[in-house]
Amino acid sequence: MKLSNIVVFVLMLGLVALLVFYIPLEVIKGVSARTLDPLFGGVVAALSILSGAALGFFSLVFTLVKPLEEVGDRGIELKMRETEKKILAYRARQRAMLEELDAIKKELEEIRDILKEGMGV
Repeated sequence: MKLSNIVVFVLMLGLVALLVFYIPLEVIKGVSARTLDPLFGGVVAALSILSGAALGFFSLVFTLVKPLEEVGDRGIELKMRETEKKILAYRARQRAMLEELDAIKKELEEIRDILKEGMGV
């Protein structure tokens, strides 16, 4: 992630904190001191909180999610290569296990034949 994205995100976080916490707190203080009309204070506080929430959401989307999309095809390509390597390793392991099982089967058949001869069957 770029440093500029981090700086923008931190600045937006400060603005969101101002809109969501500080302004409604000051409005509540004004309404409590009876220097501000309660209806007007409620509208200002609600608009401040809503605009802060929207700004926070969009700052997250444009500063954190957008750089992830820029990785895009390159990231998918790397994941595909890793997956292909894992599949090849798994196939090789399975082939080796099958060869071992074939060898074990031959040995067990030889043991069976020896046992049959010993029992006179």
